Parts: sequence; structure tokens; C-alpha cells
Amino acid sequence: MAQDQHIDLSFWFEGFMDGVSLLDEPQRNRLFRSCARRCLAQGTMAFYGELFERAHGNIDSFFRLVDEVPGVAARIEQPGGAWKLSFMECTCPLHGCGLVNAPELCECSRQSVTLAMHELWPDERFAVELEGSILAGDDACTLGITRH
Repeated sequence: MAQDQHIDLSFWFEGFMDGVSLLDEPQRNRLFRSCARRCLAQGTMAFYGELFERAHGNIDSFFRLVDEVPGVAARIEQPGGAWKLSFMECTCPLHGCGLVNAPELCECSRQSVTLAMHELWPDERFAVELEGSILAGDDACTLGITRH
């Protein structure tokens, strides 16, 4: 097949996402955690690391810096204990290429933020909950983050 021919793989990803929906929650979490690690390695973790350094490790300062990033909103709900993180558009390449439009894909974002938080603050424990998803029809992908 010539390199310039476009191959439509959306049918395959529809089947993949159908299979994902059959997994129980721990299995889905493990699958998307693996995907999230790869996405973070593509540069997102380095970006978060730069913000962490600029914030001198202060978590509230970190979220204030995140809020300055175009296309992202961050809000301190409870100083030192709870934050909201919103992405104004879906930046997942699978969605951007039209391959996946299922809200289940947003578990990758939740896992990505969870992994990043644990990487930046390894001695802390965080819960990250998906509160809204563009792929589910919301205006933004919103994650609630709490420190335990």
C-alpha cells in the first residue's frame, strides 16, 4: 500500500472501545494507566515538572501556574487539600484524529493526572475524579483532585 494512502482505523478503535467497556474497573484502570504513562513520557510530564520547579514544590502555587496555561483552567477549592483542573479541549491524538469519541477514553486523562501528581509529590496521596468530559458532551474535561 502506498504511504500516502490514508487508512481508516476508526472501525478498529470502535471495537477496541467496545472491548474496553466490557472490562471491570480495575482492568480498565490498569489499561489506561499504561496508556497514560506513555502519553506523559511524550512531554507532558516534563511540562508539569517545569511548573513544579517554578512553584518550588508548593502545590497551590503549582495550580496557580497551571491556570495561566492557555486552554487549561485550575482552581484551588481548598488550599493545600483540593483543586479542580479543567482542559477546554480534548488533546488526545486518538480523538483529534477522529479515531475515538467514546467518553471511556477520558480514563486515560484521569490516570495521567493521577500519575503526574504522584510523580511530583511522591510522599503524598491523591484521589483524582473525572467530573466532566468533552467526549460525554460537557464543555470541558474537569478533574477533581483531593489530597488524602
